[in-house]
Amino acid sequence: MQQLIQIELGTTLKWFRPPYGVTNPNLKKAVSTMGYSTIGWSVRSLDTVQKDSGKLFEKMKKKLKPGAVYLFHDTSKATSEMLPLFLQYVKEQGYEVVSLHKLLHLPD
Repeated sequence: MQQLIQIELGTTLKWFRPPYGVTNPNLKKAVSTMGYSTIGWSVRSLDTVQKDSGKLFEKMKKKLKPGAVYLFHDTSKATSEMLPLFLQYVKEQGYEVVSLHKLLHLPD
């Protein structure tokens, strides 16, 4: 997967979000061996449970704050429906969506 992303997108993966946010010594070793950094989130959307895009949108609006890292799933229909509206709302509130590197002040 790493090679395919490099070929198709011209970028190297640097981040790993562990399933459920849970790590263990074996996972930590594998992540380190691959040269990744583990990343978590500060706002859990629960978009795997909330199927109503309008309710999800309202919930995420209430959680908006500087430096927030949102957990969304690309398999959630509610997320794909509400994400464009949410991103527009974020901009209207004066926020900027940035990469993790920029957010965490890390070199590219």
